[in-house]
Amino acid sequence: MSGEQLRTTEVDGVPVYWLPGPGTLRANLWFRAGMADEPLPTHGWLHLLEHLALHGRHSIRTPVNGQVSLLHTAFDVEGEPDDVVAHLRDLCRWLSQPAFSDLDHERRVLRAESSRRGGNPVGSHLLWRYGARGVGLAEYDEFGLHTAQPDGLRELAARAYARGNAVLALSGPPPAGLELPLPPGPRMIPARSVQCEQPLPGGFAGRPDAIALSGTAARSTAASAMLRAFERGLQGGLRHDSGVGYSAWSSYEVVDADRAMLTVGMDVIPEALRDAVSESIAILRRLRDRGPDPVELRDDLDAQIRQFGTRPAHQWLPILAARDALLGTPVTNSVEELSAETDAVTVAQVREVALSVWRDLLVSVDPKAGGDPQLTWLDSPPAVVKPSDGRRFRPIHPEHKGALTVGATGVHLETADGRASAAYDEVAGMVRYPDGGRQLIQHDGYGAQVEPTLWRHGSQAVALIDAAIPPALHIRLPERTKDQIPYVKVRRIDTVRGWLNKPVVWVPFLVLVILGVVLTTAPDEIASIVGRVIPIGIAIGVVTFFRQLRSKK
Repeated sequence: MSGEQLRTTEVDGVPVYWLPGPGTLRANLWFRAGMADEPLPTHGWLHLLEHLALHGRHSIRTPVNGQVSLLHTAFDVEGEPDDVVAHLRDLCRWLSQPAFSDLDHERRVLRAESSRRGGNPVGSHLLWRYGARGVGLAEYDEFGLHTAQPDGLRELAARAYARGNAVLALSGPPPAGLELPLPPGPRMIPARSVQCEQPLPGGFAGRPDAIALSGTAARSTAASAMLRAFERGLQGGLRHDSGVGYSAWSSYEVVDADRAMLTVGMDVIPEALRDAVSESIAILRRLRDRGPDPVELRDDLDAQIRQFGTRPAHQWLPILAARDALLGTPVTNSVEELSAETDAVTVAQVREVALSVWRDLLVSVDPKAGGDPQLTWLDSPPAVVKPSDGRRFRPIHPEHKGALTVGATGVHLETADGRASAAYDEVAGMVRYPDGGRQLIQHDGYGAQVEPTLWRHGSQAVALIDAAIPPALHIRLPERTKDQIPYVKVRRIDTVRGWLNKPVVWVPFLVLVILGVVLTTAPDEIASIVGRVIPIGIAIGVVTFFRQLRSKK
């Protein structure tokens, strides 16, 4: 185990962390800007800038890479010192004055990449926990690939790639001639992650052959130890004991400067999902109530300490320091410091983390298997609010029930499939298609889909909605194919049935018929006819009343 202390210096106003080590030089230029800093309409701009910055810089001699995570953007390069110096100099010059001649090319590349990107359980948990803002955007489409324009990208680059927002990690001493010509600017302070208001512990629909559980806790080595204990519990209980699962996995995602989301999961045979839910939650309860077995915890911590020495510290410790420094949290200065911190973890600390995870537990599983009595199933918005005023639109199909209300404060939908609302002041973004379709997405991830092809005067409803949503929140997407646009076919018989279902039509007609009968009938027969007609009319009225009442529910 290396006894080297982390070295620090500064180049062009940018902090540099490094440790001496053998091999080629590896440089990691980090910025405190990630997906959590993007609003929904521009989600993907940082990814696009990262691709543009590295376009044409790849080579066998000097391999480069880039990544945008929840809270950071990083540019990596490895090679001989002179090559690394040249790459960082040219990269920083581009970041200071970005060019966009390749914008459309990289936009297409990223669209192709996103089309192959499938959903993952960690992203789903981030979405359900945080909604359409902050770290929750990890699971959303990169709408910014459609909205990006040079002026907006240039403004973002000036903030994200400022020298005050950068830290460089090196696997060796800074080489001669190293330059980092970045523009001036301050550090971007990470916002506190805000969870959606919803009852927890809770569950939501996941894959039909898997289970995943997540919760949040303060960032710490004890949190990492608890996560490993939880994963081992799943592996032992669901694979080795009952044999219903394949392989447990875990994820530790930093969601702000102070907290992390801890997630564990496993592929499970469908017929065993209900038992898997019960067993998984039971494992977490044991960790919450008693903590891990002390001997097992000791073995785990010793194994972690041994692993610190398996990879040379100069390859990973400066990177860890750079990420923490950008978040404004204490930097680990040596492997010995990290080992001592790990060695000091106690059963009580792990219990405390398990309790924190339990308090805001989320479980993703097939709804048919999620019946744990302590879980609230999150299958609908917390509250659906109907505007007190506004214009009301009826369905185009005369037999379809429901209404679309466009008010001064929001939109409300009532259809056979249920109800949905979107308050204008809660809208994170509005997807708009050339055909008129609109999708209003709230900060909590819920919202309303408005299709003008389904409503009478639907184009007028869309015009009212467009005027109510600030232009900055409009997300203009390309045309949809015909099969993606919903339509209703109205036959003549549907129109006739629709009219006959309306009392305003048949009641006057019935009155006219009765009146005609009365006028053409002898007086002594009127009393007999009226005696038969009135009960029939009352019966029809009662049936119609209850039919109308049911259709409004």
